[in-house]
Order: sequence, then C-alpha cells, then structure tokens
Amino acid sequence: MALAHRTLPKGAQADDLARRAVSPVCGLVPNLGTTFRRRYGLRFALTATEPQGLHQLVGAPPVRPGSLHVGACGPDVDDTRIRTIAESVERYSHFAFPAHHRENFVFAARSDLVASGEPVADTTALDVYAELQFAEPDFPFDRFDPNAPMSWMRMTSLVGGEDVLVPAQLLLVGYQIRDQEPYVQSAVTTGTAVHTDPVKALLNALQELVQLDTVMGHWHTAVPSVRIGWDGRTRALRHLVEEHWSPRFPDPEFHLLPSPDLPGFTVVCLVRGREGHGPAIVLGLGTDGKLTAAMYKALVEASAMVALGTWQDGRAEPGDGFFDLDSNIAHYSDPVNARVVEQRFANCTASQASDLPADTTTDPSSAARRLVAAFRDTGKQLLHADLTTPDVHQLGFHATRVWSPDVLLLSLPGAPPLRHPRFEAYGGFSNQRPHPYP
Repeated sequence: MALAHRTLPKGAQADDLARRAVSPVCGLVPNLGTTFRRRYGLRFALTATEPQGLHQLVGAPPVRPGSLHVGACGPDVDDTRIRTIAESVERYSHFAFPAHHRENFVFAARSDLVASGEPVADTTALDVYAELQFAEPDFPFDRFDPNAPMSWMRMTSLVGGEDVLVPAQLLLVGYQIRDQEPYVQSAVTTGTAVHTDPVKALLNALQELVQLDTVMGHWHTAVPSVRIGWDGRTRALRHLVEEHWSPRFPDPEFHLLPSPDLPGFTVVCLVRGREGHGPAIVLGLGTDGKLTAAMYKALVEASAMVALGTWQDGRAEPGDGFFDLDSNIAHYSDPVNARVVEQRFANCTASQASDLPADTTTDPSSAARRLVAAFRDTGKQLLHADLTTPDVHQLGFHATRVWSPDVLLLSLPGAPPLRHPRFEAYGGFSNQRPHPYP
C-alpha cells in the first residue's frame, strides 16, 4: 500500500503532487480520472490512472492496459488522488530501478556463485513447482537449473547476517529475462511500498509480505477463517458503511485470516453484487496492527474492484491457464464461478470483533520492529532493497522492497507453488483452484 506523508492539507498536497507527477506530455502518469458511483454500489470516490511508457525504460513490450492495477478508492477524493499517484510511483520503481542500476545485477549460475563463496538464496525458494505443473502445455515457467546463468540482485538482511543474492526476476516486475536465463518465477509488486517517510514505507512493505503469506496460506489449504461480527469495537467503521454503502447491495462481510506465526490482523472483505450490477463477488485485502484499520483497508480495496467491475461492458473471458492477475477476477465475477469463493469462506468460525485479540501499537517504528522481530524469532530470512531512484527521490518518495524465501508470495492463479514448504505451517496444500486475488 502506498501512502504519502501529510504535512499539508490533503487538498494542497494532492495538488502539489499532481503538478509534479501528472502531465500528458512528460508526467509519471498522463492523467488522473475520478468517478463517483451514486446510484449503485459503494458511494466512494475512485481515482485511477495508467502509467505510460514504463516498458521503454527496460526495452520490453508495452504493458497490457489495466494490468498494473493503479488506483485508489475511498470517501475522500484528495486522499484517493494522493494514494493513486504514490501507487504509480511504486509501479514505476519496478521498471526504473533495473534501468538506472544495471551495475547492481550479477549474471551468473547459482552453482558458480556458491563455489565462489557468495551467499545466495536457498533453492527451496527457487524450485517451487511440481513435475505435474511443468507437464501442462501452457505452463509459463522453466525448471530451476543451478547451472544456468541468472541475474542476481544483492539484498540486505533485516534480521542479522550477511547480504544475500536473490534472482532479479523474483523481485522486479520490470526485469527482462536475458538470453539463456530460465524463467523460473514471476515478480509482483507485493512487498514494495512507497512513502515520503522511509519508516512507513518499510512498515507498509512488511505488512504486504505478511498479508500475502496469510492469504495464499488460507486459500490453498483447509484452514478456516473467522467471520467478524459488528459490535462496539467496529462502531466507527459501521457508521462509515451505513453512510456510504448503497442499500441496494448486501453489506460487506469481513473475515480474519489466521497466520501460524506472524503478528497483525489480515482481513478479507467480501463484497457481493446484485444480478446485472457489477461482479458477483470481489475480495479486498487489508493488514494492520489495528483490527478496524485492517478492515477499512480491505473495504476500500474491495470497493475499488466493485467500481471497476461495474464499468465493464461485459465480463472478460478468462484464459484456460489463469496465468495473469486479471482472468481470475473475471472468472469469479460470474455468479456460477463465485460459488467456489463462497464455499471456501463458508469454512469459517464466527466471532464478535471485541472477542478477537487486542490491537497492537500504531507507532510505525515500533510496528515495523515488531514485524522484523517476528521474522527473526521464527527463523525466517527477511531481506531488504532500496528501489529509490534519483527521480523518485526528487518527488520526495522512498521506495522499499522486502522479500523472504520463507513465506508465500502472490502467485499467478494457475501456478501455485505446490512444493513450497510454507504450506505445511497451514496444514498442507489441499486446494489447487485459482485464487481470486488481483
């Protein structure tokens, strides 16, 4: 999640950011568009944009329109403008860093790096697919080969110990596979955050890392969620929903997803549509040390999906393999397919919000230290890289990337990492259906 530090009134800050970042000629984004849904769905503002020309930085084919998923939803239009610009900077950093810092990459075989004494990522994080997956005719990835050359990027340990070399293709969406390099996994921006405050950027990136581990661990196993009931603890959020939610739609439903050993609340918000009005079901995610903050984050993310869904003239037909992060959303927007999501979340217990664990500190520095300590105390690697390029710094932002080989990351829906040992902490892999998350 990318947010900006508010030292000015939100309106003034949004205008200032827009003057520096938005231009149809030479801006980071060509424009910002905002829509207000007043008749159907959530009465929130949705701001969205489409960064242009990122592929030219790295000599790649043009990015498919809409695939970068840049936008923000909420009751405050100035806030959605700020978050949309910051999210655009986050996406940009994944392309600008490999363009500006080619000297940071080492192109070599893992076996040669090991022989020379270089610390490299363990093979358990690189060899995560099963033979049955490679047998699929459209499976997009290659087998990991320790003797094949790959580009490696050095990351700093946050839990003590030496720096570690990690394949660049796992870390940077804009990285381009080189000749003779196997394509072993895809990168996502999850675990990256942009903020004017570097501590908050780190905290947001860490929360995303915990969030996707919990979400993937829940979806692909049989672990139950906890359906959250409204009570005094959620009074303010309930008031916001009553004020902004259309009575034509069912109320949002919130589920807490359990983590085996990492702190914080990871919440999924289920938003259901009405026949003929938007997708049958969409899911939003939120993670925070405060329960209602996680619920709010999940609500606004789901609301953005609803708003985007109601813009569609028709539902896109998903590809057979679900090897992108759009076809799964289109698939589950259909009422028949949405039953799969309903069945997965029917496996739950119920609890009033006040009966769930207490909130933890909201101080960003303390919250970040708590998450780092949790990785260290459970024996997990936690690595960090600064993706802040000169132009990102000039805009006043810090771009932070965190990664761990010991947690689950956002996979392509049709390519779950069947061999990843982390699934054992959730009771074992048992559900191979494509996940419903963007």
